[in-house]
Amino acid sequence: MKKNVPKIAVVGKPNVGKSTLINRICSSTEAIVHKQPMITRDRKYYNSDWNGIEFYILDTGGIDLKSGERLSSQIFLQTKKAIEESDLIIFLVDLKEPLSPLDEEIANILRKIEKPIIFTGNKWDSDMSSYFTEDYLKIGFGYPICVSAIQGLNIGDLLDEVVLSIKKLKKLTILEDEVDKDIPNISILGQPNVGKSTLFNKIIKEDRVIVDEVEGTTRDTIDSIIAIGNDKFKFIDTAGLKKNKIKEEELEYYSKIRTIKAIEKSDVCLILIDATREITNQDLKIVELCLEKGTSVCVIFNKVDLVKNDTLQKLILDFDKKLEFARFIPFLKISALKDIGINEIFGMIISNIVERNKKIPDNKLIELFKDLEQESAIYWKGKKFKIKFIKQIKTSPPLFFVFSNMDIKKKTNIKRFIEYSIRGKFGFTGTPLFFKYKY
Repeated sequence: MKKNVPKIAVVGKPNVGKSTLINRICSSTEAIVHKQPMITRDRKYYNSDWNGIEFYILDTGGIDLKSGERLSSQIFLQTKKAIEESDLIIFLVDLKEPLSPLDEEIANILRKIEKPIIFTGNKWDSDMSSYFTEDYLKIGFGYPICVSAIQGLNIGDLLDEVVLSIKKLKKLTILEDEVDKDIPNISILGQPNVGKSTLFNKIIKEDRVIVDEVEGTTRDTIDSIIAIGNDKFKFIDTAGLKKNKIKEEELEYYSKIRTIKAIEKSDVCLILIDATREITNQDLKIVELCLEKGTSVCVIFNKVDLVKNDTLQKLILDFDKKLEFARFIPFLKISALKDIGINEIFGMIISNIVERNKKIPDNKLIELFKDLEQESAIYWKGKKFKIKFIKQIKTSPPLFFVFSNMDIKKKTNIKRFIEYSIRGKFGFTGTPLFFKYKY
């Protein structure tokens, strides 16, 4: 995240349209929108700009102070942190509903902070509709700026007010040379409840993500840039990837799509395995998905403090056996909760990034296969297989062009021979290799 860029928190009770408004401002569908309340739980940062002024906008969970649920109190704490670190607040209400005690309680909280408040009424979809605008004058913030997040009405007026408030703060954007796209993306993946959010919070040294024993607590992808020595990385916490169902709930579907998008833009995926459970096909499918998308992979066995050493070793051997198709993937053992083995993760990430960016000179590749051809020959229907030319044409992930004397696109044994030979000589630990074949 860039320094000296103003932060704006969007605050309000559940289901007033905070995520819809953010999607409209950012011209994206990054924030999950759903009729079910409390979908947004952690605070999440989105980058946007208006009239040449750049800012971050923070999506927050709906505040419900009367709910006795533990999750509601954790959402409130995340929203409170967002308010504390923001420069100004958009207080969003639903103009189609009358002023509620919850709106008044949120207003009382905001009155106590010494930050600009932009009072905004959402769902102003038509001048012909009936609204409770006058009702909201009771809370003392004046007339709200009336907008429709879903239709895009008056969003420009709201953003003009945002920019005006930023200018009054004298906190205009000072762009840095640092470009986020040059920072490696590291996604934390796994099935629900394996400890992804605990590890994420431990890595960034902040409770930015709600951790709860309830399955499916993380609904969206949350990211944070941290520095490790002279290196910077963007860590991404993701929703748990469940086994595919014939009938999948809409909310589960959107959470899964965002997790897959996170994988696609990642350089390295840390796949967490719960050491207290048996290995499942879903664990293997997550590994396969990451490799298909071209990301480097490290498998991390979490909660090792809860199992005996011989049980853990048996689990690792079992997983290694099932991962016969990807023996190049490294394993780590940690306890995110007890802070065991966390530092080893950073070393493994750096190693994986070095491996995926490795470029092998043409002469080294050609020399390797000439030597192999002399040592042992491969025949197909009496014809000796020969590589005429081989070249690495891309890194991150590595892609090789292979020109041979026969069509090998459907000859799995020959393709494996080529890949295993390259790995045996040049490594590429944790990284999938891709090939283009021609004859």
